[in-house]
Amino acid sequence: MPVDMNVRIPESDALGAFVEMAAKLGFAGFASPLSMSDPIEKLENGMSLLSRIDVNEKGIRAVTRAVERARSNYAVVSVPLGESRVANWAAKDSRVDLLSIPEMLRGVGLRKSTARLAALSDTALEVSIAPLLGVSGLTRSKVVKVLRETTHTALDAGMPIVLSSGAGTPITMRSPRALCHVGLLLGLDWHGSEKAVYENPNRILERNKKRLSPDFLEPGVEIVKRGGSG
Repeated sequence: MPVDMNVRIPESDALGAFVEMAAKLGFAGFASPLSMSDPIEKLENGMSLLSRIDVNEKGIRAVTRAVERARSNYAVVSVPLGESRVANWAAKDSRVDLLSIPEMLRGVGLRKSTARLAALSDTALEVSIAPLLGVSGLTRSKVVKVLRETTHTALDAGMPIVLSSGAGTPITMRSPRALCHVGLLLGLDWHGSEKAVYENPNRILERNKKRLSPDFLEPGVEIVKRGGSG
């Protein structure tokens, strides 16, 4: 079942409306920057609510500290694309799940070298469709151009891609199938679009469920048996 990795719920009082819309659209869960008591919460209707953080600090040192603090407290850790040295650091650090395209599209630029580093660490490029909504004509063409070019760079390097809504209201959420069609607009084939909507988000979620387990030590290392005497 699909998971929308980026739903921008403005306040906790609005959660119910987003949950209702997500269920209608066919999602099994979604990630949001809402304050939560646990990184992953299972709601009464069976939907999973994932805590998300966007690390917006400036400079490698500040970003490193923020990621270290966030990793054990959030289900999804994202670093927006921006300054190249920070992007390269985030791309090769396996604690970062997503390199995201800022909604304002300012200072966006995914370098080939950054994409190659991300491919090696399995860090995904997140493409939210929010910038495409509410614009038309020349503005829409410019937005599509930026998103297509960034997506193309990721594809060429073998970097995973995640398509999300970036929705700030329930009405701007989109179904998994609609997200797949946007993927076609950005240069993905249908199989690639489905991977970006279904497979890649779920792979990140399953990986981070293990990270957040008390038995997790480091990537590839888990405690398989507790206590007892041999």
